[in-house]
Amino acid sequence: MKRISPPLLVVIIVIGVVIALALSAPSSSDAPFVSGTTFSSRSISNTNETEISGTSSVETNSPLSHIAPNTASGKIETSDQLSERKLVKPSETIFDALAKPLVNEAYKRREERRKTEPDFAKRIDAKLNDGRINILLFGYGESHEPPATEKAIIGSHTIISYQFVTGKADLISFTHDIRGPEIEQTLKQRGFKSPAVRIDQAYNVGGFALQRKMIEDATGLVIDFQVTFKDVVIQNMIDQVFGTLEVDVPVAFKVYPFYLEGRKYPAGSFPKGSQNLSGTQVIQFIKTVPNSDGGYEKSLEHNQRKHIILQGLLNALSKRRAESSLWLKMTGFLTKEMVTGTVVYDFDPIPLVVKNVNETTTAISKFMASEKSSALTLPQIHSSIYIVDAAIGDGGVQWVNANGSINPITQRDLSAGIYTSPDIEVPLNANPYGDLVNEYWPSVRELVKRTIMTN
Repeated sequence: MKRISPPLLVVIIVIGVVIALALSAPSSSDAPFVSGTTFSSRSISNTNETEISGTSSVETNSPLSHIAPNTASGKIETSDQLSERKLVKPSETIFDALAKPLVNEAYKRREERRKTEPDFAKRIDAKLNDGRINILLFGYGESHEPPATEKAIIGSHTIISYQFVTGKADLISFTHDIRGPEIEQTLKQRGFKSPAVRIDQAYNVGGFALQRKMIEDATGLVIDFQVTFKDVVIQNMIDQVFGTLEVDVPVAFKVYPFYLEGRKYPAGSFPKGSQNLSGTQVIQFIKTVPNSDGGYEKSLEHNQRKHIILQGLLNALSKRRAESSLWLKMTGFLTKEMVTGTVVYDFDPIPLVVKNVNETTTAISKFMASEKSSALTLPQIHSSIYIVDAAIGDGGVQWVNANGSINPITQRDLSAGIYTSPDIEVPLNANPYGDLVNEYWPSVRELVKRTIMTN
């Protein structure tokens, strides 16, 4: 019977998160809001805060190792009741087995937050979260958007919502240009009067706690875990772990120069078809603005290019799953990135492994001994949403100039100079000064629910 070492166990458990790093590379669709750093309490690039409600107060030896809301009755289910409902689908894969520690921890956190956060039940759509764990990825880095912006720091959010009954995942990505009233409220409490602030400033201003609240307000999904990272992580992962990444480019295109770790790289081009990209080329493929006088087709939108990189990573893992050197490289890579703070979690994956080592190792051993042992089955993508103006994405939000023609609140803010740039988006019929769950975010929440609840 094959044995899997603890470092490898750690790697496989977090591999789903690492793969998803490609999904959250900062999009650079429009000029970013950069003045936020003048009133920020800390810099994005050096923050290592890991505040999380209820994390340290949850007893690890609780007999209720699984705790989840029963959406039908409003009661809390015990581990036995959850077992009867078969949280994991019958045809369990190695990914399912390794995800169990995260599932257990997620539901323990939810129950603790339910007890300690008065507005938790208001923000969260219980039915939407049943049978899911949700991981929020926040990637940030330098952006070059000629002619308006030479260099600025921007970030973007992506939620991976894993439905562990079906083994499928939903991806929800946000343009960084959406206004975030939760950030403005936090700044007001600190004595700052700010103009409209984009959502990519949430982590900069309020760390994991504010970022979690804002995204939960916007979607109704519980943010169980968060990971933040600099875009250079993707470059390092490709170069140090994979060497190169093979991707299928849908159409030939040219791109503008771009910045990475303070260095400006020259303009480039990508021919159509199969390409082997270095880490630097992967960053250029994801981040840069296509150089086209007549605009560019939807297949070249940032979100589409992110998904091409994701597919390349999944293919690489599938082809090289039997190479022990790959997993050793990944172990070293993750260790270094966490130590240097380039990747920051609001949870510690190692205790999750230690607390669940017996159950997890048993599941892995059974899998490795079975006929399925040659296959590394990763989650399938059920749906993908890009929350941006419907002209270039899936909607849910609208550019402020267009919204101002139908929303008197937006028109008033435009006249008052609240929007320092027209390149900011708001939800439809939004009131950023009212009840944010019920008056600001409904169009986004409805889009998310309608999409991920569709069979």
